[in-house]
Amino acid sequence: MINGERVLTTERLRLEPLVAAHARQLFEPLRDERLYRYEGLDPPVSIGELEARYSALESRRSPDGSEGWLNWTVRLRDGTFVGRVQATVRSDHTIIGYDIFVPHWRKGYGKESCSAMLDFLEQEGVTLFRAFVDTENFASIALLESLGFRRVWTGPSEDLPGRTDYRFERGRLKDVLPAS
Repeated sequence: MINGERVLTTERLRLEPLVAAHARQLFEPLRDERLYRYEGLDPPVSIGELEARYSALESRRSPDGSEGWLNWTVRLRDGTFVGRVQATVRSDHTIIGYDIFVPHWRKGYGKESCSAMLDFLEQEGVTLFRAFVDTENFASIALLESLGFRRVWTGPSEDLPGRTDYRFERGRLKDVLPAS
């Protein structure tokens, strides 16, 4: 399994493995309703609830062990938290997600942090990435396209009933299947 404890760095950013202790610093930025416009989630209701959620993620694995759950906080080199990125590693593909906090939108942190995560995962042998995005989330669509993802599917959203999602992919499935 991929080492989810690795710190990733870029020119401007430091991606640290997410732990329960991060809940105190991330709680307020995660309360901004604008982050959830295209997601089927609600803002955290308390620091304690967020700590419990992050504590469950510290194992870096799903409860049944079938998926790797890799989560990183995204910080500027001065320590300021600007968001988080995550990857759900499955046997044949990895699903990515990201949230950049509202005050830090449109500064390139999403692309920079996702690029670092994707580069790391590719070095670890991941060859197929997927991302799901609401068809009206134009900023996220542009981000994925800038990272080399292509739209491969359009259909009903799993987390927002009545909405439509795109599935984007980068890489190839055949690379992860054993030769026959």
